[in-house]
Amino acid sequence: MPKYLDYLYGFEQTELRHYVGENMVELLVEWMPNGDSLLTKKRMIGMIDSLYGVEILKDKSFRKNLLLNMKTPELLEIRDNCLSGSEKKKDDPFELVEIITNKAWAKNRISVYLAKLWGLSDRIFDKEKDDLDVCSDISAPDEQFYELLDYQYLIKQRALFNLNSGHAQERMLIHMPTGTGKTKTSMHIITNYMEFSLDKKGLVIWVAHTKELLEQAYSTFLEVWGHLGEGYVKAYRLWGNRTIDDTDKELNGIAFCGLQKLMSIYDSNPLLFERLKIDCRLIVFDEAHKASAEKTRKVIENLMLMPSGYQNRALIGLSATPGRTTEQSYDNNLLTNMFGNKLIHIDADILNQINMGKLKALNSIAEENVIKYFQERRILSKINSERLKYKQNFSASELTTLNSALNDLGYNEEEYTVKQLEVLAKNKERNTEIIKKLRLLHQEKIPTIVFACSVNHAKMLSAMLTLEEIPNSMVDGNMDPMDRKRAIDAFKDRESNVDIIINYEVLTTGFDSKNIRCVFITRPTKSVVLYSQMLGRGLRGPLMGGNESCLLVDVDDNLKAFDNETAFSHFNDYWKV
Repeated sequence: MPKYLDYLYGFEQTELRHYVGENMVELLVEWMPNGDSLLTKKRMIGMIDSLYGVEILKDKSFRKNLLLNMKTPELLEIRDNCLSGSEKKKDDPFELVEIITNKAWAKNRISVYLAKLWGLSDRIFDKEKDDLDVCSDISAPDEQFYELLDYQYLIKQRALFNLNSGHAQERMLIHMPTGTGKTKTSMHIITNYMEFSLDKKGLVIWVAHTKELLEQAYSTFLEVWGHLGEGYVKAYRLWGNRTIDDTDKELNGIAFCGLQKLMSIYDSNPLLFERLKIDCRLIVFDEAHKASAEKTRKVIENLMLMPSGYQNRALIGLSATPGRTTEQSYDNNLLTNMFGNKLIHIDADILNQINMGKLKALNSIAEENVIKYFQERRILSKINSERLKYKQNFSASELTTLNSALNDLGYNEEEYTVKQLEVLAKNKERNTEIIKKLRLLHQEKIPTIVFACSVNHAKMLSAMLTLEEIPNSMVDGNMDPMDRKRAIDAFKDRESNVDIIINYEVLTTGFDSKNIRCVFITRPTKSVVLYSQMLGRGLRGPLMGGNESCLLVDVDDNLKAFDNETAFSHFNDYWKV
């Protein structure tokens, strides 16, 4: 434990409560059996460390309190090693505290000294590096290696057949259940198409809506091109603050472009957008359900336009929404027109013919449930589902909120309001059962990812676990990227004793931890896509680097017009094995 936490024992109880957060303290006191008596200094210090980590040191008043709890010789030592001029002549400890506190908390001499004095590495001042060039030359090795599983190869061949058909503006939607290697398969398709069909001329544009997905796609392309490509190809990272300034120069290669970045380029950088449009030969849209939004569709369709002199281009949508993989059961009605009414999915009957031979396949019954098929092949983990029940004791006003009309958020899905989720997040009986279950999972050392109802709910669950001295990581969207990385690394490190990671809408996509054996969904949703993203964190089977089975814990909010059944029932194929 960092040395600076020891000084917190000198803080007043009221000061510790302040740094934990009064709202958080009130929530904890409200549901804890013994109220304030459990909020000992040790527990509150643990909560401060768990909830805020070294981020708390950015608070000037916190640093001042730390310094006030240090001994005079320690303060004089800081003075002698870090101060200069008239400041170095100060002897009054209170004056020194004021001087040191008012120094900027950054990677400078005094802050680095304090960090080491408080048992921390100066790496806490490191920022997430975003200094990579917008464009890189990706090289292929002399020795090549090719690997795709049979169903991935089949998807690849079908996609390439369509792309090479000669049709103008070819469109298709590739549907592969979560955990079956959608990104890797897509990069094999792209690599083949760029090298053999486009002869590395023109631009492939990969669109995704989060930085995590873009980074995952970029690294996967590097790996695949490194095995299958020939020579060099340019790869552009078009997310964050990066841009392409030379719009007069032809773009060849692949551009990984954030969805919001693409919207921004369309709105405010017409020269770059036109450059992308001129050189575009293929657009690949990850999480294809987002492509049907009005403005997104408008931008994509603009890229697909072919004025006189422009070359042909194609559009591929990717979807990992699980469930049955037939056209009839897959919810893509809003997408069919945009992707040419052409769905490429996994067909177990054809796979049997490939693996068994035609005659044997004719005398065998193909597994129609592709989820069960992949579970039997150990590509997907087997899901054991558990509904967590609690005594539902809501006030009349809370029931009114819970049962009120739901917001329509588009994509033909209803979603719960912030107020509805807040009612559930604060429910004492509900949280008590959640903590009971997390306690058991910790005792059994089962690595668990928890999806909370809100940021405050995530913090509260983390604080509850900390009260019980159960190690856990907590991440939210407002955390410093380096702190988030440290929290995630602690969970991934099987030697750290951190078996629980709690988050809200951060780790639904682009987060891949192969040790996850339990997905705990405390946040109700009617969005099949969101539910699939949460569930997908535990779907990887042994052949994909995951586990034989995964426990799904879903809170049973059995309220009128308020249950998870819409999304939950869509996934029956996963647990009816």
